[in-house]
Amino acid sequence: MKKSICDIEKYNELKKKYKIIVFDWDGTAVHNRNDDILELIIALEELLKQGVYIVVVTGTNFENIDRQFSSHIKEIHKKNLFICTNRGSEVFGFDENSRSVLLFRLNIDEDKNKLLDKIVEKTKKDIESKAAIRLEIIYDRLNRRKLDLIPEWENPLKLEIGKLIIETEKKLTNAGFKEGIKGAFDLMEKNASLLGLNNARITSDVKHLEVGVSDKSDSIKWILENIAAPKNIQDKEILIIGDEFGTIAGFDGSDYKMVVKNHNDIMYFSVGKEPDGLPKNENSEGISVRNSNQDKKIKHIGGGPECFLKIIKNQIKIV
Repeated sequence: MKKSICDIEKYNELKKKYKIIVFDWDGTAVHNRNDDILELIIALEELLKQGVYIVVVTGTNFENIDRQFSSHIKEIHKKNLFICTNRGSEVFGFDENSRSVLLFRLNIDEDKNKLLDKIVEKTKKDIESKAAIRLEIIYDRLNRRKLDLIPEWENPLKLEIGKLIIETEKKLTNAGFKEGIKGAFDLMEKNASLLGLNNARITSDVKHLEVGVSDKSDSIKWILENIAAPKNIQDKEILIIGDEFGTIAGFDGSDYKMVVKNHNDIMYFSVGKEPDGLPKNENSEGISVRNSNQDKKIKHIGGGPECFLKIIKNQIKIV
């Protein structure tokens, strides 16, 4: 496979050393969870040795990240590594013996878990009542439930996002659900409100609709409060890298949840395809543009995991 090429030299923001580097996993650091990432592990470990705090923020569970990445790192510098998992619901660190330590877990009661079941089940029923279609529910996720809109397509790669949008839209609309992916997303939001889940966190990677009680914004909040603040690390010394900051099929990309209001000096880079572009920064004719000041800090460099590796290797060289 021909590697993607990205021009990091043209970005002055990548010519400085960051003290905290935060990044998404799937689509940003790796193409998939079976990738051979020895080169990336070596590079990230070198930054840990240099005293840089490395933080993975992901929707998946700790075991997946540990198997592919963190279990391969040993020694005292591993204490600079943190894994924020389950879409904002857990944080893991490591002790002086390189063993994982659960630092935070959001626990919800049985009633709220049953409420999540009801929301995803009602959304599935509502869509299937309009369309001759087969959807699947994934129940076994901490503090969240997932509705698979296209179960027949297993494990699509992030680089296939454009095709995934087309095929999922086609499936829904051809089956009779004319509102498409965005309509399904809005329906889950409506059902969450109707059934009484206050401040529901609705996210989607196109393949799945997901309802939960936390998201990546909670991970960033934990990082700022528990790593940056105690270490007196300023916002300008924090770099956040993802691959889905722009809108996708009409709703916010999952990595946009990592964009923090009132922390305008944090720098963000997207290595993703961003099929609908990055968030707009200018306000035109009174139109709201989300978090305008911070959106200006998001740079689209593209190049996928190959470019991510290049950014990480470049950080090693900067004093």
